[in-house]
Amino acid sequence: MSLKLFGKNTVVYAIGNIGLRAVSFLLIPLYTHSLAIKDYGMLMALLLTNEFMLILMNCGMRPAVVRFAGEYEKDSRISALLGTSCFINILAGLAVTGLSVTLLVPVFRSILHSENVSLSVFLVCCISMCQSLSIHLMDYYRARNESVKFMAAALVSAGIVLVASYILLCVLKMDIFGALWARIIAYAFILLPIAIDIFSKTGVRVSLSLIPSLMKFGLPLIFSMSSELVIMGAGIYFLSLFAGLEAVAIYSLGQKLATVLAITLILPFQMSFQPFIFANLSNPNVKKQMASLLTYLVLAISAVSFGLLFTARLLLPYIAPPEFLPAYNVIIWLLPGMAFIGIYYFAETFLTAVRKTHIIGLIMTVGAVFSVMLNYVLTRRMNHYGTIIATNFSYMFVGLSLFIIGNQKFPIPVELKRLGIAVCLFIAVIILNLTLLKTGIGTYCVINIAAGCLMAFVLHFSGFYTEQEKLLLKTVVGKGTVFLPLFLRPAVPVRPVSIIKEDENK
Repeated sequence: MSLKLFGKNTVVYAIGNIGLRAVSFLLIPLYTHSLAIKDYGMLMALLLTNEFMLILMNCGMRPAVVRFAGEYEKDSRISALLGTSCFINILAGLAVTGLSVTLLVPVFRSILHSENVSLSVFLVCCISMCQSLSIHLMDYYRARNESVKFMAAALVSAGIVLVASYILLCVLKMDIFGALWARIIAYAFILLPIAIDIFSKTGVRVSLSLIPSLMKFGLPLIFSMSSELVIMGAGIYFLSLFAGLEAVAIYSLGQKLATVLAITLILPFQMSFQPFIFANLSNPNVKKQMASLLTYLVLAISAVSFGLLFTARLLLPYIAPPEFLPAYNVIIWLLPGMAFIGIYYFAETFLTAVRKTHIIGLIMTVGAVFSVMLNYVLTRRMNHYGTIIATNFSYMFVGLSLFIIGNQKFPIPVELKRLGIAVCLFIAVIILNLTLLKTGIGTYCVINIAAGCLMAFVLHFSGFYTEQEKLLLKTVVGKGTVFLPLFLRPAVPVRPVSIIKEDENK
């Protein structure tokens, strides 16, 4: 797998991942204008619960398929891998559903501030089961580098969620239940054609002897993935308990907009980065390529953060009613934590490559416990600002810890100078937007555009790019100008006819 294919897959995964995950952002105006602020807070708590259930139901089988699909296809055992992993997923889903609608009902009543929660919790379990199985099978496309199929399935499911949500919320006025039923319809609808497409080619069978090895690989990842969600979501539950669902609504909106950084950049990077590394572990240049990719990742985080904050400042008044405007502060302060998600995913690949997933589980579990303790202390005293502090510190802890340990197990030649420049640019973006927080929109736009031009100038003339990178960047920009109007395209130098004839004679 070449770097060119890696870059192509990253772009395609970005499109598909945006379609799959950004549906929640496209639905924000629909939710905020159709639901009361308290109901919006309740819906966000339920969807967070859905994320936890996804991890528990899947039991780490998604990364197992990506990691072992190549090996099992060579041995003609791919049907056993897919069938057994789906069987584990279904059993775990039934167990989580049974536990949620019985023993955990009192807990949900406290968090949601409502006595009648059984139906809502059951619907969330149905969403999680359908979504878990569909995304699990879609990851087989990732393992085979069939990124276009992944993108198509993601976009179709996202489109169904949007259409169904509009009908159930705006036309039929079903409120929260309409939002939940829309997701069930979408993921159930997309699951069937994906299963037919894959199983008709690979076959499907359940191997009981394969269950222990898959669980050995996957169970530590349950702790790492659920711990990551605890770090991000524990504050929402504590906000609901200590400050009410209105505070949850404001924080959740800011958090969702901040996670645009992860959806548009970090997750697509991870989805193409892991197969690229696993396919090139024997390549002597892979470590040098990883070091360069780390630099590119941090630089891209700075650029996307700049664009995200600029866009959010302009669009937030149109996305939600005025009572949601404090969410912009949440976006700015959460971005450092979002950036360290990228470092975490990068470092996770180190340890997965050398099959040290238990270290990932251990570090993430410690980080989750640390997050819960910080959130309990800070959220009850500082409301959503306490939640932001706890989230950022927790992500910094797990990101740096995993990177240090992972680089010891699988060392790479980190580009310290270039990486330092990229980090400084990210810090400058955060400081700039905090400084301009109370300025008018016109002044904000002018200063931000000037600052963006200055940053690009510094990168170009500071020796950050190598000659090969400058040539590649020039080629990409040149191809991009094709889409510009004729009067905006750069002029192409015209060579005299005499010189052209001399060249032809030569």
